[in-house]
Amino acid sequence: MKDVTPRERWEVWMHQAQRFADRENYIDALGRARMVLREVSETLEAGELDEKQAQRLQRFAARVERRMKGYRKSFEVWNAKIAARRAASIAAAEQEMARPLPIGPDERY
Repeated sequence: MKDVTPRERWEVWMHQAQRFADRENYIDALGRARMVLREVSETLEAGELDEKQAQRLQRFAARVERRMKGYRKSFEVWNAKIAARRAASIAAAEQEMARPLPIGPDERY
């Protein structure tokens, strides 16, 4: 098996985060992106990089942060839709309770 560089591993994790978000699993998407951002930040703080590599990693970290903002925004929209459906269901509960229960197959005769 080929050893992967940290950058390749981070790219895989960001792809996984996007796949989580595509399936509306925003909590896991944010967690995966947060892992990437933490490791990138630790690498930058170590100071073992030359100027060009550090700039590249800073741009990558900025990209991760933008994606995280997008995931949070999508999560908030998704969560608001669920809250609206829940509120509509609660509001319609009285009408639903007023309807008669359906008759089962063995209760017809």
